[in-house]
Amino acid sequence: MKITHIYHSGFAVELKDSNLIFDWYTGKLPELPADKPLYVFVSHSHPDHYGTCIWELRERFHEVYYIMDRDTAPGVNGVYRVQPDQSYEIGLLHIDTLLSTDQGVAFYVEAEGRQIYHSGDLNVWYWNGEPAEDNRQQLLTFRKEISRLSGRKIDAAFLPLDPRLEEHAPMAIEEFMKLADCRDLFPMHYWDRLPEVREYLKDPRLLPYRDRIHLEDQVELQ
Repeated sequence: MKITHIYHSGFAVELKDSNLIFDWYTGKLPELPADKPLYVFVSHSHPDHYGTCIWELRERFHEVYYIMDRDTAPGVNGVYRVQPDQSYEIGLLHIDTLLSTDQGVAFYVEAEGRQIYHSGDLNVWYWNGEPAEDNRQQLLTFRKEISRLSGRKIDAAFLPLDPRLEEHAPMAIEEFMKLADCRDLFPMHYWDRLPEVREYLKDPRLLPYRDRIHLEDQVELQ
């Protein structure tokens, strides 16, 4: 399984018989064979998670499945529209959706014996200056949703590590890694602020998981 961080929250996952793309709105895709099924996931309609560039993939690939939050790109045909806290069988994939703490869904995907999780905007949006109760509800809702992943082995997970949250940015990854049996984790949702994200990896909350957290542009997992 080869994973490419395209940009921000956009990732490509290359498997033996199929390929997956998550939340791609800008950046260069890796070279993907046109004859393999391509599954395109869109967690929600925010412009840093959804771009109209995805529709061009229909012209480049023989078999494309679009799996999108139900409120994204209304009126477009040929799309699997999903809603939170549901399960779906699409093509050769099993997909479970979680409710975002912001907008749309997160995806848990089983494909070719691999388990993959993309959080979309499901995060602990714990903002300095916001009411304490709002921040507390963010944490409680996040814990409730990811509890659905308890006991599942996850080969690769993509979660926000957003520097705008300042000292609270690592909260979601810490909570997730405490609960999930996750082999490899890829931070996302940080735009061009990679130096700040590297500093977060020195945070005591993330140090226990440091050898499983990747910031490389491309990683090959066995």
